[in-house]
Amino acid sequence: MPGTGNTSIRSWNFFADATIAGAGAYTDTPLLFIDDDSGIQFTSHTIQLVNDGGSDIFFRVVDPALGAADHGRIKAGESLTQDFRRLKNIWLRGTPGTAFRFWAW
Repeated sequence: MPGTGNTSIRSWNFFADATIAGAGAYTDTPLLFIDDDSGIQFTSHTIQLVNDGGSDIFFRVVDPALGAADHGRIKAGESLTQDFRRLKNIWLRGTPGTAFRFWAW
């Protein structure tokens, strides 16, 4: 399993450059944090979401089957970074076709 080359600690990384897929349902755009190098799902330390589209993006950090509340909203043209955010996935919803970039590490 590759690492950073500087330490024995594994350097996990996930990136998505995509658009909202469905018509406002969380289940249409789940992001599973699968490491780009190893293909293994990991728990994040930091997440960043950039809204490149013209409408708001809402997110949930808990499976939508467990409830319908939004955990946050990123307005058009804004970004959000959360440090010490221990997640394995995130769900997004919004207007179909809204572009976003998402990182987890």
